[in-house]
Parts: sequence; C-alpha cells; structure tokens
Amino acid sequence: MSLSTVRSPFALGDYTPIADHQEQTPASFYDGKPVLYYHATAAKAWIPASQRGKLPFFPTDFTSAPTVPESSALDAMREEHVEQKVDLFVNSQNLGIFCPSAECGVSIPYQQISIHAIKTLRSNNTNNQTTYPSVYLQIELSSGGAEDDDFDTVELTLIPQQPQPSASASGEPELESAVLPAPKSEATKLFEAISECSNLNPDAVQDGDEHDGDGEGEGAQIIFEGSGEAIEGLPGVFAGSRDGGLPPALPGSSGWITAENVHEFFDVEGNWIGGEGEEEGISGELGDGAGTVHPRGEDEEMTNGDAAGTGHTSSGWLNRLVPVPHSMGVSCPRPRLRTLACLALASFVFMLLELPYDNVLRLAIRFNLQKFIAVWMPRADERWVYTQPEFQVDLGHDLLVILKTGYGTKERVPAWLDSLSEASEFRDINIIADYASRPGAHFRYRGEEMPVNDMVRWSVSHPSLFNYNSHPKVQKYRQLASAVASGDEESALQLSKSFGWELDALKFLSGLYCGYSRFPNKKWYLLVDDDTFIIQPSLKSLLGHLKPDDQHYLGNAIGSFRTRFAHGGSAIIVSRAAMHYLVVEHAKDLSSEYLNSLDETWGDRLLARAFLKIGVYLDETYSHWFNGEPPLLSRIRADRICSPVISFHGLSSPSKMRQVGAQFGNVTRPVLWLDIWDISGSEPPWRGSRSARSNWDYVGRLDEFTHTLRKVATADKCLRECDSRARTCLAWTWEPETQNCHISPWMIVGEEAMGKMSGVNIPRARYLEAKCMLNRHS
Repeated sequence: MSLSTVRSPFALGDYTPIADHQEQTPASFYDGKPVLYYHATAAKAWIPASQRGKLPFFPTDFTSAPTVPESSALDAMREEHVEQKVDLFVNSQNLGIFCPSAECGVSIPYQQISIHAIKTLRSNNTNNQTTYPSVYLQIELSSGGAEDDDFDTVELTLIPQQPQPSASASGEPELESAVLPAPKSEATKLFEAISECSNLNPDAVQDGDEHDGDGEGEGAQIIFEGSGEAIEGLPGVFAGSRDGGLPPALPGSSGWITAENVHEFFDVEGNWIGGEGEEEGISGELGDGAGTVHPRGEDEEMTNGDAAGTGHTSSGWLNRLVPVPHSMGVSCPRPRLRTLACLALASFVFMLLELPYDNVLRLAIRFNLQKFIAVWMPRADERWVYTQPEFQVDLGHDLLVILKTGYGTKERVPAWLDSLSEASEFRDINIIADYASRPGAHFRYRGEEMPVNDMVRWSVSHPSLFNYNSHPKVQKYRQLASAVASGDEESALQLSKSFGWELDALKFLSGLYCGYSRFPNKKWYLLVDDDTFIIQPSLKSLLGHLKPDDQHYLGNAIGSFRTRFAHGGSAIIVSRAAMHYLVVEHAKDLSSEYLNSLDETWGDRLLARAFLKIGVYLDETYSHWFNGEPPLLSRIRADRICSPVISFHGLSSPSKMRQVGAQFGNVTRPVLWLDIWDISGSEPPWRGSRSARSNWDYVGRLDEFTHTLRKVATADKCLRECDSRARTCLAWTWEPETQNCHISPWMIVGEEAMGKMSGVNIPRARYLEAKCMLNRHS
C-alpha cells in the first residue's frame, strides 16, 4: 500500500473512537471500522518551500508563510517554510491528513513514515523564550524504500492547536499545580497516537530481513501446535512459516490465551501443562480476557478500564507469546523491534567504550549522528558574535602563527607579511618550509628577523624513518636540499616546482611540534598557508568564545566520514590543550603518522588522522567561518551569509595578497560573508534595479551542487527558472551560445565573463541582508 491522494474529507463516522473500542469486546478482530486514536482540526502543517509539490495540498506555487506565534521560531531554521491548515485523523490503518482550503488530502501508510518525533520550536525573542511543541514526520513518497529508483522523502511538521484552559465551573478553588500532573500537549498526544498505530502496522518482512531457515521461505515465527520443528525448551512450540497467518488455537484455550488464563496452559518456567479439566479441541467462544488492554512492561499490574488498578499480573515474556492481530488496535509494542532496539543500544555503548577512536564503524555512526542533530537543531543565529567575549584574547600574546611555505613559493612570504596592516595584532610567527633560510637571508617583520625552519628535514630525520632513506619522497627531498645547499637557485626552483607539493605532507606534524616547542605557553596555534589571508577581527571574535584549555581542532571540514579533516588552505586552529595532548602526551604514538607521511598526499588529512587516533575530532560547529576561496570567488550561501568569515585562500600572486590586505587588513569588526561585496568595492546587485548583468558571472565554477538547464532560449527564462527554485537558487548565469542556464545555491561577487548574462535571486538576497542587519543591530 502506498501514499494516496484523497479528494473527499474524512468523516468521524468512518471510525470507532479509541475509548469506545477499549470499553467493549469487538465482534470481530478483522472486520469493522478502523480505530481512531487521535483527531484534530485546523492543525498547522509546515514543509520546506523547496519541497512544495510533493504533497497535493502544497502545490509548487503555494506561498503562504507560517503564522504566529510558532513562526517566531523560524528565524533560526535553515530554509523558508510554507503553511497550510489541515485536519488530522490518526487511525489504526493509516494517517489521514485533509486540507479543507485545498480540498484534498493524503492517506499515509505508517510503513512510509520513516521518522516521527516530537520537535520543540523555540522562539527567537530573547525577552520571551516560548517553546512550541510539534511533531516532525519524514515521509517516504514511494513504498519501495531507499533502494527504489524513485525514492524521495518529504519533511512535514504538524502543530496541533492547544486547547485553551477552562475555568473551574463550580467556582471552587482549583487544586494546587503540584497535586495534578501537567496535562499532555496536543503534540505529545499526536506523537503517541502515531507511535501506537505504527506498532500496529509493522513493516512487511522482506527476503533477507531475517536469517533463512533450513527450507526455502522458512522463518522464525513461533506457532503453537503447528507442524514444524520443535523449539528446544518450549514443549509444544514449533517454528513455522512466514505466511503471516495466525497460529492455530491451543487445546482448551477457547481460541485465545490471555493474561487471565495463561496459567492454565504454562507453568512458571514456561513449560506446556495443558488446560486442566478441559478437552482438546477448539471452542467457538472467545475467552473471558479477550479485548483486555495489557500494559507493555513486565510484571506490571493489568487493568481493564479500572482506575484503581486492580487485576491480574503477568510477565512480559508471556505477553509476547500471545498473538495479537493488528486490527485489534491493542497498544502492544513489536517484540522484535524492542529486542533490536535494546541490542542496538548495547552495541552502541560497547562501541563507545571499546572501539578505537578512528574505527570506521564508530566514525560512521558519529558522522550520521551529527547530520541527524543538524536536522533537529538548526544552526542558531550568531548574534553572540557582537556580545562581550567570554575569554579575553590578545592575538599577539595568546596566538602563534605557523606560516607554511616552500622553496618554490617563498616569494609569497614577503607579500603575506606586507598584507598585515599596522593594526595587525600578529606578533609571533613561525615560518616552516622544505628548506632553511641562511643567516642574512631571513625574512623580516616589524624590524625583527623571521628565519625559515626546515620541517621536512626534521621529519625525515625522525627515528621512525631511519630505515626509509631510499623512499622516493626522501630521495626527492635530498635532491632539493643538495641544490639549495650548493646555491643552485635555478635547479632548486625547478625541483621545487616539480615535486615540492609532494613534500608538503612532511611539514604538518613536525611544524606543529616545532611551534609548540618554541612557544609552549600560547593559548592558540594557527596553521596558515602562504596564499591564505586571515581576517583578524573575525578570528578574535571566535577565539573569544572558546576555552583554550578544551581540546579544539577547528577548520573548514572536508572529506568523507572516515577522515573528516580541516582544509589546510582555509587555515587550521588548534587549542593549547589539543596541541599538548598531541605532541607531548602522545608523542610516541606519532611515530606511525610520521611513517604515513611518506605516502600521504595531503598533510591536512594526515594531521586529522593523528588527532583521530587520540580521540580529538574536528569540531564542525564553526566550519562555515573558514573559506577556501579568494574574495571575488567566495561562495556566499544562505546558511552562512550572516556569519563571520575568517580566511581567504588562493591568493597565489603577491599582488593579489597585497590587494586583499589593503581591502580587509584595516577592518575593526568581524567581517560577515555578506560584507565581502562592500569591502571588495562592488555594489550588491539586489540594491540596484538591474535584474541581470551582461558579461558577468555570479555563479562561478560549476560542480555537483549546481544545476544546468539545457535549451533555455533567453536570459529572462533563466531568471524565471531561478525564481521558481527560490530555496535552491541564489544566482543564475545564462550562456547565449549554448543556451545553457546554470543555477547555484550560492552567489559570488564575480568577475568579468564575456558573452554571459548573470543575476542573483534579488527577493531572497534582500531578505537575507535584512536578516543580517537585524542580527548585527539587535
């Protein structure tokens, strides 16, 4: 059964209320009306605007924004949402949702609800932190699951109306709030109803879901008095097939075994004793306990509508032996899922305690858990950037800059030092490379000599590499070192440009060790490339809210779940505690990583692996602060446009580095991604009247995140394509020659591109700018 569209409203008369169902024994457990567990009218339903068209009552052109008061919680969410008012019918067969204004709805099988949970929406009003409970659903739009070619999902948030508290009718004073428990919210009731009905509709058993038996199609269902292999330790219990049929009745059970008569057939050890004083056979009558609702837990008191809690007791394993048809509507958990959940939890705890920090399974679970948390806890606004920092930071006193260069790129170093304005707080700079500068040829900064330290030589001299002198990377380094020592500048430059990048990985661990050895009292260590510019007010703002005595490893996160590492070109920040833990407490453990550096291409990935082995993971909370592009090509996305940016990368020519230093070196406050437009000297296009610019490109380099539309006849049509994808398009570029329309989820300041037409999503850009201004001035 798949999700289906309905055009007629659901009627209450089509269902049996759960209260009526529980008060009587139904005439049949297989026929009759579905049981209605929860009903609500005029509930709010939200979906992301980018998912419009996936549900019939949210057409693609629907624009109704969420309403107050819950909409106040949306400022912190990642994308815009739209809202409809719907009626909810949570019943034992499916979840019914009908929208009166759209005159349509959906009937959703519970098997297609892959996630349902209570989600608390928090108001962004600092003076009134009100919370609004809601129910989040992730719905699979096809019944084939993730392996289906057409697999797609939609995220639906439901907010039932909370009834207004009524005054006491009798005029008597109400009881103290401590006497009566707080009533459940409507969202909690809705969630519990969906949970109950999901338990009544388990996923169908697919081939391969369970271990196969000896025969084809044999399963693990337990039946009574059926033909099949006996289960050891349970006389009279056999393993049957997966045909979904109910087991035959046991002799003398009147067709059913219940908590009230189970003692007549099993002893306390679970052995079959048969019904005393009764003949074998099947009676046509139901047992006395049929229809009784039993609680889930083991050894709990059983009640059948008795508020006093009187009744018999029964152990949980006996409950699991009693077959319960799904149509009964009885609130019993699925035993297999409960067992699996317990096993999963135990396995997870075992993994945390026993598996190595860099174990693949551990990393996979951690990576997916972080993604799950990111969905449920959207990134909050960063107004704290403008608040008083928790920790006072003096970049000159508290920070060591480790500047990484090479013989083939050493001409960048003077430009890097020149880009530091008079307002720069950087004082202590440790330059590392694949060569050492000679006396009299050191770089100078503010009147002081800045010698270059040969960290590749230090690495290849490490005791763990004594037996690897013939390794190709070691041989290449020795060729370069020989050319430098002989003063053959031309050969040294040729060699460095040929394979200098291969030696880069040998600088990271030794470079950090050298920096910490020389400056062990620094609170923070900044590893930066010679073509990377650092915006110091943004850096200072971040460090002012972090504790250096905590283990922090920060940067622009890239890579797979196996090794999430900070991109070296975007700059890497390591706290005092993390540095000490790596190079002092685990110095001996680094031998294997020095050995790995001979075959590792990327030194930033090598550093991440070294941290992983000792349990220091990359903190991706501030990953969006770090940037791996130059200013004009920096991808300004909606999820970070109001966040500070710390770095620019790719400034390979000295002139570009000095230009960026002149533009950004004298700023006195954190620079937002939005500010790149103004500081670079370009007027943002959304502030003018032009919807498109000729011979320009606001999209930039194409990749897997851009979308290219073919045969788009005009620039105006390309613009409309972007507008129709408001949540996924921030900029567009049209190529007249090819009639290709490129749309991207980011925008760049851009540069000249002859023959192209380009523009930005002006309404959305204006909205994002207003949001940034509100954060900055609130």
